[in-house]
Amino acid sequence: MKAKTWSHILSNSKRKAFKEALSDTALAFLMNVPIGFGIIAFANWIGIITVTNEENVQLVILQNIVFTTVAIVRKTFVRIYFEKKDLERQLTSSN
Repeated sequence: MKAKTWSHILSNSKRKAFKEALSDTALAFLMNVPIGFGIIAFANWIGIITVTNEENVQLVILQNIVFTTVAIVRKTFVRIYFEKKDLERQLTSSN
């Protein structure tokens, strides 16, 4: 019984962690897209890179796909790690 409950709690925790990571990263994505355009435009303006408007869009899209994917995975695993530690602490203190 205890193992089944433990498994159920972890499964539910993983879903919650993924949902939280997805929501937080979606908000960050909305903020990062205009920031990405600004950074590349600034870099183009000061001469660090030379890009056309089309290349600017492509770079921002690529950058945001990579960072969004990494953020969702990282946030999910960090949340799961801390949820597991908290659950272990609760089980240890209740015994």
